[in-house]
Amino acid sequence: MKKNINNKNIVIVTGGTGGHINPAVTVGQYFIQKLLSVNFITDKRGLVDSNLSKFNPTLINVKGFAGKNLLQKVISILLIVFSILKSLIFLINKKTDLVLGFGSYVQVPVILAAKILNIKIILHEANMVLGNANKYLWKFARIRSSAFNIINSSKNFHIVGMPVRKQVQDLFKRKYEPHKKNKKINLLILGGSLGASILSRNLSNQICLLPKNLKNRLHIVHQAKTEDIKYIKNNYRENNISYEVEAYFIGIHKKFKNTTLVICRAGASTMAENLTAGLPAIYIPLSNSIDNHQKYNAEMIKNNNAGYMILEEELLHKKFVSLILKLLKSDKLLKKISKNCKKISNPHATENLYELTAGVLNE
Repeated sequence: MKKNINNKNIVIVTGGTGGHINPAVTVGQYFIQKLLSVNFITDKRGLVDSNLSKFNPTLINVKGFAGKNLLQKVISILLIVFSILKSLIFLINKKTDLVLGFGSYVQVPVILAAKILNIKIILHEANMVLGNANKYLWKFARIRSSAFNIINSSKNFHIVGMPVRKQVQDLFKRKYEPHKKNKKINLLILGGSLGASILSRNLSNQICLLPKNLKNRLHIVHQAKTEDIKYIKNNYRENNISYEVEAYFIGIHKKFKNTTLVICRAGASTMAENLTAGLPAIYIPLSNSIDNHQKYNAEMIKNNNAGYMILEEELLHKKFVSLILKLLKSDKLLKKISKNCKKISNPHATENLYELTAGVLNE
């Protein structure tokens, strides 16, 4: 018989990037609808995010350990020790019943504090390989969950999917239509405001190598580095390409409805949104991602025929332009990829994670 879990106190820990924040906020909002009491913990980057800041998250100041010099490692350890003490006080004051972690170093002191206090722990891994924080803390979790099939976990885990925003989740039922004859072909480029120039200037240069008749039909929505925006706009203008170029698009899900093809990094959150919306994509993995996790993410997509992978060093080769031509010339191929996206997506990830949480709270 299930207990009433209303008003149980949940603490959600998230890193300060969109890839961590979006799923954490999505899950937090759903938990609140289910009458759970939710508090957030993040780092100073997370305080800038408008979606997270409205929940008045508590700040934990930690720094990464892996790949740092000796002094930086000492500072990292000292910050973790101080943050464990802060977390202990916070978890006790909030009468915390369960801590849910979405990765990043910010969760290290919180999870260790929860373990000391014997508070139930659930961890979620977004990528195909365990991130460093989850790798260290994985054994402490009562339940381990993931977006996909993790390839380096020695512990059992539940594949629940990657929580995506409700507006994106709703697109799962939408029928994907590539483009109509003589209508605009919509490219969505998600380089990110902190992305490398390779997804800003270099990518726009490659787009401009496409045949004139195709360029005349393009409409490009390009998220790029602030310092590259003027260059990219001039590039598209000179090539008679319709464009919108910004450092950040509010309500990017609205752009999904008309997107023909996405060109983006292979971060877990971006990938999950593309799959749920059924959007064919070319993934360009970040070459220096920790443990090369973005490459593993993109390879999974490629192996399931749900998109394509181009390595950074291949972007300036003919192979990239040829791939875009191949895709934009075949509605049949694009529709097939869209169907494959939805086959490996999990639009009910948020609900799945709630069911796991409710199960642990009912123990």
